[in-house]
Amino acid sequence: MCQPQNIKGDNMLAANFKYRGLIEYFEKISAIPRPSFHEEKIADYICDFAKDRGLFFIRDSYNNVFVRLPASKGREGEEAILLQGHTDMVCEKNADVEHDFFTQGIELFESDGYIRAKGTTLGADNGVAVAVMLYILDGAEGNIKSHPTIECLFTATEEKGLVGAAGFDYSAVTATKMLNMDSADDSEIIVGCAGGERSELEFSLNIEKTFLPSAKICVKGLYGGHSGEDINRGRANANKIMGRVLNSVLQKYEFSLISVCGGSKDNAIPRECEAFIVSENLDLIEKEIAVLYSEIAGEMSSDDAGFSLSIEKIDNAEAEALSEEDTKKVIFVMSTVPDGVLKMSTELESMVEFSRNLGIVDVDAKKSKAEFVFMARSAKRSQVKASSEQIAAYADMFGGCVNIASSYPGWDGNADSPLCKTYAKVYKELFGIECRVSVIHAGLECAIIKERCPKLDIISCGAIVLDLHSPDECLEIASFERFFTVIKTIIEQ
Repeated sequence: MCQPQNIKGDNMLAANFKYRGLIEYFEKISAIPRPSFHEEKIADYICDFAKDRGLFFIRDSYNNVFVRLPASKGREGEEAILLQGHTDMVCEKNADVEHDFFTQGIELFESDGYIRAKGTTLGADNGVAVAVMLYILDGAEGNIKSHPTIECLFTATEEKGLVGAAGFDYSAVTATKMLNMDSADDSEIIVGCAGGERSELEFSLNIEKTFLPSAKICVKGLYGGHSGEDINRGRANANKIMGRVLNSVLQKYEFSLISVCGGSKDNAIPRECEAFIVSENLDLIEKEIAVLYSEIAGEMSSDDAGFSLSIEKIDNAEAEALSEEDTKKVIFVMSTVPDGVLKMSTELESMVEFSRNLGIVDVDAKKSKAEFVFMARSAKRSQVKASSEQIAAYADMFGGCVNIASSYPGWDGNADSPLCKTYAKVYKELFGIECRVSVIHAGLECAIIKERCPKLDIISCGAIVLDLHSPDECLEIASFERFFTVIKTIIEQ
């Protein structure tokens, strides 16, 4: 295995990369903090970039930025092409990593032909698109020989429900075709996607003081991943595992919850969850946990081989805990709400049609509130609606409420589109490989943009990015180079 090469300052990342400036732009944007809803700094950078080059640009209140590059000489009469991608990134890190995504950039290194990050998400989703657009708009290296008018749309807060794309005013767009660059394989052309909805279930808690012995139960070491594209890979959800464990223990021994905390993103499969409990039966519960660990570990996929389930006793002290009734309510939600793949497509082989992810559990006696965040996905709006109604039924049962924090449509694309055929033809001519044409079980901004600009011919494409939305996220360097070569060829012809 190659030894990691740390990337700091002027050190070279992917030194043999054909498009040197493209990699440099990826490094530059990786140094800029850009969590969802906090894209001010990356928007500042893009606007300054456009100003320095005398390019027309628009920035709105969402921190979306639209930049237009005039056509090169002789191509002024051609139809414009729109390039699009999002500036925010999913901010996930390993538990033992100290990193402030609001103030710190991503520390990159190269290993085995991939660009990776040290213990955090990489941000190639969608830093690939941002770097490509900046490199093309720059033109300093003569990287595009000739081109029609190029419009670049840098959207904000995609990872939290496609918020930026939904809020943008598209009246400035003149293009008739669009390349969304938020996919994860250069040999795959995406022509459709699922819609989604985030449901937040909340109910209040009754709290009691206790002097019973306490302990911490931890689920760790799971692989996680994207709650849409990876939902059918058999990876375990830490919140669901914890719900199962707590429910199993509760059938034998009394205990009360102090808190449960698992997951941080609705669109990421939770990798860790911890629960604090109080009980007179901790010795017996410890033995039961050991039995459960052996049982559950034997069910795990190879991706989740690092799974661990542990219990640690804590020194006795006065504490606030949930009532017996509310402890049961929390565990009931965690253990019974269906999660993962709910229905496979009857029309597309091996395609997930309907899924749900329990992405966040936040239960704390000190806040007297329980919160559960779900992400439902389906190309069929009726199934997403059914999911919300099921969550609402749980809220009614416990006197709580459900807030629909974000909702976005599916995209019914066109596999016979001229742009799809162009991408496939160029790819085959360059690399001798037939592209796959697919519909994905994840949300893309294409759905919203197509609604607002119905005449746009849209496809989604991108470089190979593995393990999105997890600290194992990595960008294949060779694919990044191939992908840009395809985009460059399409623009130049």
